[in-house]
Amino acid sequence: PTSCWIFASQPKADLFEARGQRLCKAGNGRPCYKLAYFSELRRRLNFGEADLACRRDGGQLLSVESASEQKIIEQLITDLRPTDGDFWIGLRRNHGDEDSGGGGGDCSSQYHWLDGTKSTFRNWHWDEPSCGYEVCVVMYHQPSAPPGLGGLYMFQWNDDNCETKHNFICKYTADKSADPSPPNSTHADTFPSSVPWNPSNHNAKRSTALNVIYIIIPTIPLILLLLTVTGVCCFKMIIAR
Repeated sequence: PTSCWIFASQPKADLFEARGQRLCKAGNGRPCYKLAYFSELRRRLNFGEADLACRRDGGQLLSVESASEQKIIEQLITDLRPTDGDFWIGLRRNHGDEDSGGGGGDCSSQYHWLDGTKSTFRNWHWDEPSCGYEVCVVMYHQPSAPPGLGGLYMFQWNDDNCETKHNFICKYTADKSADPSPPNSTHADTFPSSVPWNPSNHNAKRSTALNVIYIIIPTIPLILLLLTVTGVCCFKMIIAR
């Protein structure tokens, strides 16, 4: 089900929880993916928050290493059928490179993948990257936008301001995944996330246990008194016979 590819977390990266499931490619060492899609704009994250959220969940912002992997991601998004909302991927220029492109120059060679991937595959929109101060990269997803010279704004890449709020895509590889898949799983396998420890539940259980102790201790003298009285009465009845 497409719901396996959605997780609606809180907007802050430190509150990010992997509430969705991972979809994995077939084969040993295959990567897995999660699409973080938020229908409410206020829940979306900037580039740094999205990067931190993926890393805390055991993955990295998406690197796309080939045209075939690009097609896999496009299919996941298509099956999800989200409304308008671009997705952060893990491609950017270094700080300090903002002026080297000059806006109108060719800065495409200065982009690198955050996870260290050396792939040179790119899927830029025909007029991107625009260079200048836009150094972080999104994958377009604007199905309702009118087509431009390059057609629909769907799945091509665009450099954007890193502080803009977007959806994002996490990628999990065999050596970095916090929840590796069974070796005989297939393309359709999904991976349920672990349930996070809830301190409020722990405190509630502890409070309940303390309340029970506080109730039992004061009743001990009363119980002893009742046992004593009962014993005396039984003794007198035995003697009377």
